[in-house]
Formats: sequence, C-alpha cells, structure tokens
Amino acid sequence: MKAPSPGLLAVGAIGLTIVALVSIGAPNSRKQPVAISETSPPPPPSSVSGGGFTLASSSIEMPIDDAMYPDGPHADVINANCTSCHSASMALTQPALSADQWKATVTKMREVYKAPVADKDITAIVEYLTAMPSQKASPATGKAQDPDPRAAPDVSGQTG
Repeated sequence: MKAPSPGLLAVGAIGLTIVALVSIGAPNSRKQPVAISETSPPPPPSSVSGGGFTLASSSIEMPIDDAMYPDGPHADVINANCTSCHSASMALTQPALSADQWKATVTKMREVYKAPVADKDITAIVEYLTAMPSQKASPATGKAQDPDPRAAPDVSGQTG
C-alpha cells in the first residue's frame, strides 16, 4: 500500500476541520444556559406510580447542630469519636444512665452500627458520659438497656 502524499493529508485535515467547525456552529449561536436563582422555588418532587401505588421523592432540611461536648476530662476523646455519627446534643439529652448502660450503648454503637470507636476509647467515653451533670441526678438502676451489644436494635416500636 502506498503512503498518501503530504498534499492529500493536508486536504484531509482541512476537510475534517471544516466538518468539525460546521457541526459546532458559529460563535454565540448557542443558547446561554439559564441561571438558576437562589430565590426560585425548588423543582417539584419526582414521583413514580405503578400497581396502585405512588412513590414520591421529597427533600427535607435537617437542623444544623454544631454543638460539641462541653469541656471536661476525655472531652477530646468523645468529640473525636461520637460526633462523627451524631450531634453532641443527641447524648447530652439522654436520660440518666448507669456506667454499665452507657458502656452497653457505646459498645452497641461500635458493634451494631459500626461506629469507628477504638476499643481503648470506650472507657474514656463512658467516664465522660457518666460524669455529665445531667447524669448525676439519678442514674438508672437495673439491667443495661441492651445487654447483648451485638443484638440488632429493636425497631418494632415496642418498649421493654
């Protein structure tokens, strides 16, 4: 097979450039994208229907809770471990629990929910939680709420 001449390659390159420019169009011939203003309402929720059911997608705005655990012994440990999954106010508003109940709760977070809590940090976290002023009122007595931390949480809505 004979190699094409430089003139034929130049004509081919020019032809290919012309085809590309024609397909792109003239400058400023395209519509500019419409800017979405921050005041425009959000698009309606998407939905899908089938078999007598309609599933609709909606969005909710979650509250912002940037609170950290108050200063105290092991506050750095609890802030580093616990706030990666939930807010500090989640634990700060819990009813008074005993040290065994807090340990069962922290162990459950680690083993059931796969919270990235190091085994060496559990004691420090429990000490911090039991030392909170809200926990000193009247710590709960009796069995821990989840004696087996590997057990799946009860989602039935039942108590006990």
